[in-house]
Amino acid sequence: MKNFDLMRPEKAYKEVLKQRELDGKAFFEKYNSHFADVLCPACGSKGADIFEKYGFKHDLCENCKTLFCSPRPPEELLAVYYNSYEAPKMWTSLLIRADVERKILQYEPRVRKIVSAVKARGGENGGIALDLGAGSGAFSLCLKNTGFFKDVIALDFSESCVRACMDRGLNSLLGGIEKISGNSVDLICMNDLIEHVFDPFSLLKECFRVLCDDGFISVATPNGEGFDFKILKNRTGNITPPEHLNYFNPYSLELILTNAGFRTVFLETPGKLDVEIILKEKISGFPLKENNEYMDHILEQDEGVLDNFQKFLSENKLSSHMLALAQKSGGRL
Repeated sequence: MKNFDLMRPEKAYKEVLKQRELDGKAFFEKYNSHFADVLCPACGSKGADIFEKYGFKHDLCENCKTLFCSPRPPEELLAVYYNSYEAPKMWTSLLIRADVERKILQYEPRVRKIVSAVKARGGENGGIALDLGAGSGAFSLCLKNTGFFKDVIALDFSESCVRACMDRGLNSLLGGIEKISGNSVDLICMNDLIEHVFDPFSLLKECFRVLCDDGFISVATPNGEGFDFKILKNRTGNITPPEHLNYFNPYSLELILTNAGFRTVFLETPGKLDVEIILKEKISGFPLKENNEYMDHILEQDEGVLDNFQKFLSENKLSSHMLALAQKSGGRL
């Protein structure tokens, strides 16, 4: 449980999950008559209804297997949720408390991977990097600390997050990507953002507009076909409407990036928490053995076996966390 407890302190995380359920149900009850039906955000196909959570209906795309929430709240109602309900504030507070651990375990390896790939494609320096939805600025700081970028812009809708970024000495702006001029940024990073938005394709097209020729986009997001999704289904803490609305998979994430004008450089699932998530659920009473006796047997093995199993999931695109790097079409690949 070493990584999980560092990145998601147990007591605080349980409180967040409880509040998410309360807020999700209350939000649905109040606003669901204003929700909009949508097709698959990755490919535009129809979805088949597979479950509900907090009242929100979730569909599975018949074509690309993207899991998505439909009907869903439009952008103006999402803004109401994030600004008025308690769960998003609690989650931000938890992330800030775990910033140092998350920076070491997750962000620094991610930044090294991205910078290495950009350098391999002829980038002598990183130019300007944009951290979209920067939060408290931990990822922006990792980008800045590489010394590779001329400037790092931390962009967020939250005034408290912008202040936190400024306190870290970052160039921070309040607002969304529409504040950024076209053809002005060399790298855009989106960490755990695309799953939150009403229209992911429109967001990616805005990223295309903002990027310079040969520019790159990095997307980190849950994998809806990943390990804990497959085992826990709607019980997984990753499914949290109305915060999360889109759950791409390796195939559909590459598909939506391609449709938005990007070519994939790499796409992997470097998750570290899958095994620990299932172990915690098993300990708390999830009937794993009834559903999968062999998986229950694997999770009873020693720490070395479990570490190897997590490595297997990560290396074979089976983890529930994805990272993709793509380049604006016309760039060098």
